[in-house]
Amino acid sequence: MKELLRDPRVLRLLIANTLGSIGSGVTIFAVPWLMVNRAHGNEVFRWCTIATTLVLFLIMPYYGTLIDRSSRKTMLLASELFGLAATAGMAITALALGRVDTWQLVTIYFCGMLYYTLHYSAKFAFIQQLFERSQYQSLIGLLEIQGQTAMMIAGGLGGYLVDRGVPLYGILLFDAATYLISFVLLAGLPYRATHLEKLSTTAASRRVWHASAEAWAWLRAQPQLTLFLTCSFIPFIAVMASNYLFPIYVSQTLHADAKVFGTGEISFALGAVVAGALLPRLIAQHSAYHTIAATMLVFISGLCVLVLVPIPTLYLTATVLLGFGNAGCRVARSALMLHLIPNEVMGRINTFYNVFDRLMRTLLVGALAIIDYFGPRSGFALLLVLVLAAHLGLLRSRAAIKVNNAPAMI
Repeated sequence: MKELLRDPRVLRLLIANTLGSIGSGVTIFAVPWLMVNRAHGNEVFRWCTIATTLVLFLIMPYYGTLIDRSSRKTMLLASELFGLAATAGMAITALALGRVDTWQLVTIYFCGMLYYTLHYSAKFAFIQQLFERSQYQSLIGLLEIQGQTAMMIAGGLGGYLVDRGVPLYGILLFDAATYLISFVLLAGLPYRATHLEKLSTTAASRRVWHASAEAWAWLRAQPQLTLFLTCSFIPFIAVMASNYLFPIYVSQTLHADAKVFGTGEISFALGAVVAGALLPRLIAQHSAYHTIAATMLVFISGLCVLVLVPIPTLYLTATVLLGFGNAGCRVARSALMLHLIPNEVMGRINTFYNVFDRLMRTLLVGALAIIDYFGPRSGFALLLVLVLAAHLGLLRSRAAIKVNNAPAMI
C-alpha cells in the first residue's frame, strides 16, 4: 500500500474520488432526511427509490456496453460532468424559486444515484486497465478506505449542514464544486484505451442487448463462480436498500435527530475504513472465500442488533458492524473479479451485477412497505433473512474459487 501511495496516478485518483464521494455523499444524506421528515415522506421516498432503480435497470445494459466500446477515461470524466451539471442546475433552480418542493428533492436524489452508478461502473473498468494485476488487492483496499473516509466526512458534514439549516442550494453548490475539481484531477491521468484495439468493427456494431448477452454467456459458463459472486454481492444490495430504512429508523424508531443519523453514517464509514485497511492482508493470509464468509457474518450481526435492540448507542455499534461487513465483502469480491474477469467484458459483467442490484433493490424497497404496518425494524428483519440465505449460497459455491485458481486469492 505504501508503494501505491508514491504513485502520482494513485494520488490523483484518490483525491478526485474523495471529492466526488463527499459531494454525492452529502446529497444522498441530506435529501432523504429532508424527504422523510415531510408529510407522507416515507411513501414519497419509497416510490422515488423504486422509480430510480427501475430507470437505472433499463439504462445500465446500454451503459455497460458503452463502457466496453469507449475510452474508460472519457466515460469517467463524463460522469463527473453529469454530476456537476445536475447539482449546479438544481441549485440554481432552488435559488430562483426561493423554495425546495418535493419534486426537486426527488430529482436531486435521482441524479445523485445516477451519478454514483455511472461513476462506479466506469471507474472499476478504468482501474483494471490502468494498473497491474499484482496491485489489485492493495488498490481496492486503498480505494475502500478512501471512499469510506469520504463518506465519514460527508455524513458528518451533511448532518451539520442540515442541523444548522443551511439551504439546500448551498449544499448543492458545494457538491458541484467537488465534481468540478474531481474532473480536473482525473483529466490529467495518463491513459491508453487498450481494450479498443481488440474490438473489431463487427463487434462494435452489435446490438446492445446482444453484447449484454455475451456477458451473461460468460457468467452462465461458470455457474458456481456466478453464484459465489452473486451471493457475495447481497450485503451491498442490503446496504443500498437500507439507505431507505436508515433515516426512517432513526426518525421514527429511535426518535432521534439528524445528528444521530449523521453519526450513524460516520460510524458505518469508520467500520468500512478499518475493513479496507485490514482486508488485503486478511485475503493474503486466509483466502478470499474465508474473508468474504467471515465478514458476511459480521454484517449479519449488525442487522441482528438493529432488529433486536433499537437503542441509539447500539445503533451506532450496528452501523460499525454493517460498514465493516459490507466493505469486507466488497474488497475481497472486487479483487477477485479483477483477477478472474477479462477486461474486454468487465464493463458488461460489472453492469450485469448493477442491473441485478437495481432489480433486487426495486423488489426489496417495494417489499419494505411492510414498515408501514410493522415499523422499520421489520424492514431490517427482512434484509436479515435475505443475507442469511446468501450466506448459505456462499457456502455451497465456495469450490468455484479453487476451480478458477485466482492467484493468491483462493
